[in-house]
Amino acid sequence: MTKNKKVSFLILLTVVFLFAGTAAGAEKNNSTMAMGDKLYAEGSMESLRQSVEVYKQITETDQQNYEACWKGARSCRKITRMAVIGELNDLEQICRQYGELGMEMAQRATELEPEKVEGHYYYAVNVGGYAKGANIFSILGKGLKKKAHQSLEKAYKIDRKYEGYVLLMHMGLYYEVLPWFAGRDKAKALEHYLEALRLMPADAPYRPQLHVLAGKLMLERGVEKDKARRILRETAESGIEYFSQKARQILAESG
Repeated sequence: MTKNKKVSFLILLTVVFLFAGTAAGAEKNNSTMAMGDKLYAEGSMESLRQSVEVYKQITETDQQNYEACWKGARSCRKITRMAVIGELNDLEQICRQYGELGMEMAQRATELEPEKVEGHYYYAVNVGGYAKGANIFSILGKGLKKKAHQSLEKAYKIDRKYEGYVLLMHMGLYYEVLPWFAGRDKAKALEHYLEALRLMPADAPYRPQLHVLAGKLMLERGVEKDKARRILRETAESGIEYFSQKARQILAESG
């Protein structure tokens, strides 16, 4: 074998090994992704924690994996949401830990695919999760108020229908929960809630939460009070105890 042919053969052999390694790595990541998806679908707090670790493992071996980044952020968001709805004793610690991790993974997703909705959406809602375990001054000091708003706006611009128009509810919540000195605007919040009520599918999983948020603010501001009581009664009779209880409480306090 001549020297040139030998060099060409070695180059070809290297390419073959690299391709084989890449293919094997991709196959492994696909298998690992399927495991993460299965754990997420199980939906328990423990399986969700495990899914976060699985998605993180993928991002450590494949730093360009957009899907693993946003799905990890999605799991973090569900963990903080379950901690709040379940009113867990350690919910503040859970929300700080997984809210922060969710923001990190979502941020990475936005850097990889800035024109896709998932990274922006899960960044914003993970700020909300983090806020359940942190004080407002920490949030403002880190610039999270501005980042959350920018992420919601970007996600809305890309796909306002995402997850059954849930973005509209979160945009309303953003304006409602801010303290007065940081830009609270209940008129804007109500505007977003009313749009969400019009557009969100009746069977959307976020409907009970929307009814509680919108119904309470509608009664507070004297807007369509009969409709507000109707949607609150619907939620009070639903099977989701956390929101049912909230709805019953609002109705009782409103007389």
